[in-house]
Amino acid sequence: MTEPRAFPGAAAGALVPVADKVDKTKEQALAGSLTIDIDAARAILAQLKRLRARAGELVRDGVELDIPLRFGDNWVGQIMSERLRTVAVDRDGGVTPVLREFHRLLDALAVTVELAAGLYEATEERAIDDLRRAARQFGVTIEE
Repeated sequence: MTEPRAFPGAAAGALVPVADKVDKTKEQALAGSLTIDIDAARAILAQLKRLRARAGELVRDGVELDIPLRFGDNWVGQIMSERLRTVAVDRDGGVTPVLREFHRLLDALAVTVELAAGLYEATEERAIDDLRRAARQFGVTIEE
């Protein structure tokens, strides 16, 4: 892997091997030994964009899970409430951190596809244009 992975709990077993493969594939794309047809790359990127959007929605919605549940004012209800909240949002084993890492993994995969298709420069230029547009909203001009 090119960067350390911190996948929570059980997700590590499933996501670390995928992250390793994405990293190796990205290295091949950077070296020029992996290429993808531009039309195929665009189709893959469109699907990745939809997946990223859905994962992002789930991460945003997961914030609402980080509240105490009310199962009664007794020790059984308190234990159940904390356990369910932990399953949802705990940093070391909750679903929300796993979705966040999955979202990052989709980003890495999109960059890999862009590199393999020779689209990375276009993506970089789009990011610069987006930054310039955002800066103009605040009256700042970024030179070319």
